[in-house]
Amino acid sequence: MTTIAPPARSVFETSPEKLRPFLEGLAARVSGGSNWLVRKKTVCDLLLGLDAFFALPAAERQALMSDGATPVEAAEADGGPEDFRKVLPLYVGAILERLKETTITAPEQAAIYLLSIHPEHQAAAEAWMLANPRNGKSVRKLMRTDRRYRQLMDRMADHWRAARNGGA
Repeated sequence: MTTIAPPARSVFETSPEKLRPFLEGLAARVSGGSNWLVRKKTVCDLLLGLDAFFALPAAERQALMSDGATPVEAAEADGGPEDFRKVLPLYVGAILERLKETTITAPEQAAIYLLSIHPEHQAAAEAWMLANPRNGKSVRKLMRTDRRYRQLMDRMADHWRAARNGGA
């Protein structure tokens, strides 16, 4: 077991008021999982589904959001897949914040914590992996073999690249 430090800066406190109910809904869906096998699957499915939605052309997204009303033409860069993929770590961080977990105990849990925007979550996952060679090996195996998790990691690559390059 590895202790998880509370995030220094809350996603909920810094996110726009209009976004909070959405983030709460994501967290509620994940917290309903009975264990981390189920929660990991839920996180991956929810975020990959959102990614697929934002990959649609802006006019189609608008039509779906307005229950079939006439689509409004939007700029191609307005909320497109690239923008959405950059905020995926924020969504993971928000979900994990609401779970309010204090320890990492499973490889699936550590794998999801690695994707969070919070450095405290990432540090706890890394510490858990380093605490026992079996822990690290099990997380690396999950990263190689779980297709949904791999897809989610690939989509988050834009965010991590920008973070390494100073937020460009």
